[in-house]
Amino acid sequence: MERLIREMSYLFTKKRFMELQKQAHDIARSNSEHLECFGFIIDAIDEFLEALPENLLYHEKPLMHYMVMRSLTLWDAGHEITDVQWAHPGWFGTAERGDTIQ
Repeated sequence: MERLIREMSYLFTKKRFMELQKQAHDIARSNSEHLECFGFIIDAIDEFLEALPENLLYHEKPLMHYMVMRSLTLWDAGHEITDVQWAHPGWFGTAERGDTIQ
């Protein structure tokens, strides 16, 4: 799942990717205590993304679901919720640490 999230990060600026990831962590933490948390999670994601135009929603909504599920998996296993590193394809490959290669 982490690899999928990292590869999907190519579709976003670093700032937006990190905003989505932070919100996904918050959604996972705030809803993990409910037995039937998936309905609350879906509602929270929809509420966060409600002002987006259709073309952006097409990319951001699936990514948010992956990020929240990854956060829930880590949280429920008792691990620290960590960020997936943003990657941007540069001219000569993928930059480490989110910096573009010029």
